[in-house]
Amino acid sequence: MKEYVIWPEYFSANLSRKQGRRVSKLLAVDKVRPETFLKACAELSWKCRIEEGKYPRAWFESYGFKIIVVLENKIESKHTLIKTLASKLKEVSSKQA
Repeated sequence: MKEYVIWPEYFSANLSRKQGRRVSKLLAVDKVRPETFLKACAELSWKCRIEEGKYPRAWFESYGFKIIVVLENKIESKHTLIKTLASKLKEVSSKQA
């Protein structure tokens, strides 16, 4: 099993790439909430948990949580994981809106 630390800042449409966003504006979401991440991970059949933490690059204005994704099977790269999660997150957040 491998654990990946995912920060909500990676998916925030309000941030620039320089500030920490790691997905394109098309995949970014406006409102980043822990419940949305949990739902997206559940739909992808991934085990994940929310932990308290501040994004190191912007600790002074962080969302205050991080997502730990635990995968049994090996994934190509963390970037692939982030893009897959971003597309599912976008889908889930559009359903909730």
